[in-house]
Amino acid sequence: MAPNMRFMPGPTNGRSNQIVQDWEPQEPWAVDYGDFKNMDADAKEAVIQREADENGIEKPKGYTVSFHYNAEVEYHHFGSSHPMKPWRLTLAKQLILAYGLEYAMDLYQPRPATFDELAIFHDRQYLGFLQSITPQNLDSDPEKAKYLELFGFGGESNDCPVFDGLWNYVSLYSGASVHAAHNLLNHQSDIAINWSGGLHHAKKNAASGFCYVNDIVLAIQHLLTQNQRVLYVDVDVHHGDGVEQAFESTDRVFTLSYHKYGLDKWGAGFFPGTGNINEVGPTDPSNRGKGHTLNIPLEDGIDDEQYKWLFKTVTGAVISKYQPTAIVLQCGADSLGGDRLGRFNLNIKAHGFCVEHVKSFNIPLLLIGGGGYTPRNVARTWCHETAVCTGSELHNNLPMHLPYLQAFDGTENGGGMLYPNLHNTKRHDNQNTREKLQKLVAHAMENLRYLEGAPSVVVNNHGLTEEQIMRIREKVDREMREEAEDKESRESEQGRRRRERNTGGRGEHRFR
Repeated sequence: MAPNMRFMPGPTNGRSNQIVQDWEPQEPWAVDYGDFKNMDADAKEAVIQREADENGIEKPKGYTVSFHYNAEVEYHHFGSSHPMKPWRLTLAKQLILAYGLEYAMDLYQPRPATFDELAIFHDRQYLGFLQSITPQNLDSDPEKAKYLELFGFGGESNDCPVFDGLWNYVSLYSGASVHAAHNLLNHQSDIAINWSGGLHHAKKNAASGFCYVNDIVLAIQHLLTQNQRVLYVDVDVHHGDGVEQAFESTDRVFTLSYHKYGLDKWGAGFFPGTGNINEVGPTDPSNRGKGHTLNIPLEDGIDDEQYKWLFKTVTGAVISKYQPTAIVLQCGADSLGGDRLGRFNLNIKAHGFCVEHVKSFNIPLLLIGGGGYTPRNVARTWCHETAVCTGSELHNNLPMHLPYLQAFDGTENGGGMLYPNLHNTKRHDNQNTREKLQKLVAHAMENLRYLEGAPSVVVNNHGLTEEQIMRIREKVDREMREEAEDKESRESEQGRRRRERNTGGRGEHRFR
């Protein structure tokens, strides 16, 4: 799609959307995908329609769910040995379409974000580097090579490699998140989904942890143009440090992150090494962001019931206290059991419980992806959570017309089921005792106790960035302080003059 194409003003028709065209759906009577992949479009359409009809999948009543996705994002590759596999997005899309969930949503194919849109948060020099760097000119241009370390590239782990199409990749997933936020602002959607987003580690001028551009920050900034308070919730196994850092000095965004904290399996600090329970934002009491961060650090092996209880208890308390007018939920799937990098024991429906619980508050909701390094389970989870959003029930046996069905076959791959036990190949020892979690919740509630009432500000309808808003607020606060100090000074001077005129009077004489 051309970079200068405008965001689509409305949903595409499910029968002609690019997502569906890429899929090549199947017909109900065929035994497997190979038997019917060459059938005409009408026959293919009939397969998915029948799948949706037989399972009662239709648009929910009373609210609208939108799906924001540009299939080009799948075609990028971090490298054969890198754990981040954009192919997981292909699997997720195919599952969502195979079950007929497209009929329950409005589908959008957003354009890539522009340089200027990304620069609302990111440093322009950093973006210029992202835009121009390629594997080919990396070695031939010493000027570019010297910026690698400065901008978070390279290093021993090479978490953020330079690969072909890097700029296109970051523009696509960021454009989808901003467009999803745009739908919420225009009241075209009540729940907007972008599984290709959720890159929560990226900083203003540096790549970090497989993340190059922070689409979450960009989407929240967009939401702030019309929302007084935005709650960001992160269930990725890694701390959402980039988002927390971006909004650390404002009371208009509250960041809540559930993640592993402590040592990894090699005895080193688990990435990114931040997010302890006592990290609640700036320590300066005059900073508006103080107390608007809550981190829930967890140990290896937390199970379904523990996580569900913890999430419901803490998230419910935060929503009640902060009263957000919009919520962004990052659904990183590396918190699943059996993940290549994660260390938790969560099954798919326990992960999906987080979506169910947040959805139950009926607050405009942006749902985005994140981590997840066992692609088949990432796909299963995001398909299930799409169904949660639309109020759909999915059968456990994967549709036979699903492309790449072989990726889910075999006991070690889940036996062709949507909801396999994810502990069938690997289970981590649970180091989260009941006593530890109760103590953690008590500490979290104590942190919340110091949060002032939900801030109320004039809604910004002029497209101002959060940085501009904060500068204006700081100016107003400074003027108010100066006015108060001036008034206090005048009153003090007037009091001194009265006392001088009244020397020896009734008041002074009493204290002789």
